[in-house]
Amino acid sequence: MDISTIIVASVLGTMAALVSMGLTLFLCYLYWKKLGPKKTARDELEPLQFGKVQPIEQNDEVKELSRHNVEDRVQQGPLRLISPLVGPVQTQLVSIQCFEEVLLIVPIQQQEEAADIASAMTEPDEPAGYIQFSLEYNFPNSTLILKILQARHLPAKDIIGTSDPYVKVFLLPDKKHKLETKVKHRTLNPRWNETFYFEGFPLYKLQKSILYLHVFDYDRFSRDDPIGDVYVPLSQVDLTQKPLFWKSIKPAEDSKLGEILVTLLYVPRTSELTLTLVKARNLKSKDINGSSDPYVKVWLHRGDKRVEKKKTQVHRRTLNPAFNSTFQFIVPWEHIRETYLSVAVMDFDTVGRNELIGKVILSSRSGPTESKHWCDMLTKARTAVSQWHRLKTL
Repeated sequence: MDISTIIVASVLGTMAALVSMGLTLFLCYLYWKKLGPKKTARDELEPLQFGKVQPIEQNDEVKELSRHNVEDRVQQGPLRLISPLVGPVQTQLVSIQCFEEVLLIVPIQQQEEAADIASAMTEPDEPAGYIQFSLEYNFPNSTLILKILQARHLPAKDIIGTSDPYVKVFLLPDKKHKLETKVKHRTLNPRWNETFYFEGFPLYKLQKSILYLHVFDYDRFSRDDPIGDVYVPLSQVDLTQKPLFWKSIKPAEDSKLGEILVTLLYVPRTSELTLTLVKARNLKSKDINGSSDPYVKVWLHRGDKRVEKKKTQVHRRTLNPAFNSTFQFIVPWEHIRETYLSVAVMDFDTVGRNELIGKVILSSRSGPTESKHWCDMLTKARTAVSQWHRLKTL
């Protein structure tokens, strides 16, 4: 082998060794660079491990108070947990850990009853009369003294246009024990002037009670008709002042007469007033079978005069009739302000006299909803305006 061959082989071997060493160093650099971020990420996640979280400190008094509150509420049955983050959740409470968010614990049954009572205590738009009574508390004897004095403007429940009212008295939440006033016959403005005593009621117990007055119309041969009721939370009453109340009576659900859907349309150019009786719902039954045979009678009035009369067909045995009847009247613009429509829903009887179920007066001087409907008809001329109206005993 000559000298030139040896030199070339040596150079190539040296170059191969250098390339191999450079490649090895490059791979080592890449491995080191890749390993660095993994270690950093692991270091950043280590404080989030549960084993390293410091527990929230509580003193012994807070722990004991929380334990007793939870045990007391567990005995009351299902609870509703309300969190600012997750909202209401119904659950059977077993234990509660200590969180940063505060949980409000309210028994479900008590919450529902409170909602019902709050709804019943709202001031009615159309009260079924007013009742006057007074409250007094005998502190030495722990006795609540209630005086039911009188009522005014009660609705008529009898055919002759009067009622036979009396009042049932409860001290909620106790619904078993009730007291009653005497029946005052044939009057819509009864005077009772009766006194009732609730003995053995400490003040702290009364502050958790609600006075409930339920007004009825007495019927000799059938079930007494509910007129309405009044709720008075005693926690809101200063019994040291011997307060005297006039309270609105909220109409009973059973005393509602139903509603009727009416459409009004007025065209000033042609003086045409169009009334469409669409349908009625939840009418009060007038027959023994629990139903009615309703029809509608409409009178057009101009001042004190009845000008024109219309009526629909009779719909048999229904409390939710669909009339779909349209009537047209000619009312000049100069007479529109003194004109009104009397819409009476009647129960047809084959043998006896037809009975009034309820009535609506549509004019610019009627009740709030009726007047609004009439004014909408005038301001939106040539446009049909529909609205539900509650039937009344006018």
